[in-house]
Amino acid sequence: MALGVVATLVVFGAAVATLDVRADPGPQTRPGTVGPATTASRPARQVLLTSARNLDDVGSARLRFDREGPAGRGGAEGTLAWGAADVADLRLTDAAGTGLLRMVEGICYLGQDGAAGWRRAVRAEVESLDPGGTGAGGYAGGWLSALVTNPGARLRLVALTGRLSEVGPTVEGGTVATHYRAVAPVAALFGTDQNLTPERRAVVLAYYQEQGVENLDYDIWIGEGDQLLRLRESASGRAGTEVTSTVVSEPGVAFEVPEPGPAGPAGPSAAG
Repeated sequence: MALGVVATLVVFGAAVATLDVRADPGPQTRPGTVGPATTASRPARQVLLTSARNLDDVGSARLRFDREGPAGRGGAEGTLAWGAADVADLRLTDAAGTGLLRMVEGICYLGQDGAAGWRRAVRAEVESLDPGGTGAGGYAGGWLSALVTNPGARLRLVALTGRLSEVGPTVEGGTVATHYRAVAPVAALFGTDQNLTPERRAVVLAYYQEQGVENLDYDIWIGEGDQLLRLRESASGRAGTEVTSTVVSEPGVAFEVPEPGPAGPAGPSAAG
């Protein structure tokens, strides 16, 4: 999720993986005047860690991603499951066009509308599918990785390594929320990520060093029941600032993802 990276990706499938994860998304608050947030009486770190754990427990959600930076604007929207099932069904949009990114049993499939053929990679190597991956080790700034990763994983790292502050109560997407901010040193945040091998961690840190990014700035909105509503990351470096926002809704949503079949001449969307 760093600077100057634009990717149009798509993923697909051939069988059907069925995910049936249901959970109570927690109480919803009606739009209106902002009242005292239930999170305000607890330390920020405790609230963020609880929110991350809640996402671990529900196992799926509907997500919307938006990013804007020196390389332009892009986004993605769809459903993602993690934990017991690694499944995703996302539509991507950027300056190069639109496409699909699907993940079935941890295998990612990427394709672009209007183009024949799919590209595939295991989730740990999904960055290799990003056309923008021209940096050290093919790392492309984490855009594709974020699309197929539980957002609670990044939230947990921010809570553990960031300098945290509470902005206060607000309304986010029609729901009463508490707004937090954090500044996380790149070296500390990725140094704490146990999902990275030492080799991969070195590649990621080299990328940010090359971009001139020392810290990542975060804005975080937490709703009732310690539900993550939105996580916004800002990465400022030599080329400018790239901002990536993740909106989380429908925690525990159940959905089905078709495995990629043979790609037709019109590309992934036509092939289904």
